Amino acid sequence: MDAVTYPQDKVALFINDHFVPVKIHTDDHPELTEKYRVPWTPAFVVLDGDGREHYREIGYLPPNDFLAHMNLALGRAAFEEKNFSAAAGTFQTIVDQYSTSEVVPEALYFLGVCKNRVKGGTADDRKAVWKRLMDQHPKSDWAKKASFAFE
Repeated sequence: MDAVTYPQDKVALFINDHFVPVKIHTDDHPELTEKYRVPWTPAFVVLDGDGREHYREIGYLPPNDFLAHMNLALGRAAFEEKNFSAAAGTFQTIVDQYSTSEVVPEALYFLGVCKNRVKGGTADDRKAVWKRLMDQHPKSDWAKKASFAFE
């Protein structure tokens, strides 16, 4: 990550704009490795200001994949805080800007939920997004989770 992903300007800007990054050398801080359950590095654990975990990813990711995952982290955090409008915007960003990423099916799933949960949203709004999920990613676990809406 240090050699390829982090030096990219777009990655550094995104991290600094959206997160308070903390880099920990696991050998120097085994107590933090234990506390945050980090058995392997690199690991990305996204916490809110109260220390609640909203997202984690373990292993190397190239720059664009890393950005897709970090957007997913932001979307999941907003979703878990029930800020469905902000979450929907972030999930839509993933679909639009990282269309080849493996996180797109998950983003579509949660985008559908957010479209249903925002003020004025309906089950039909959710189903319209999930239809796209089912059509474009039919074998994904996220399509399986959405399939009940079409039975």
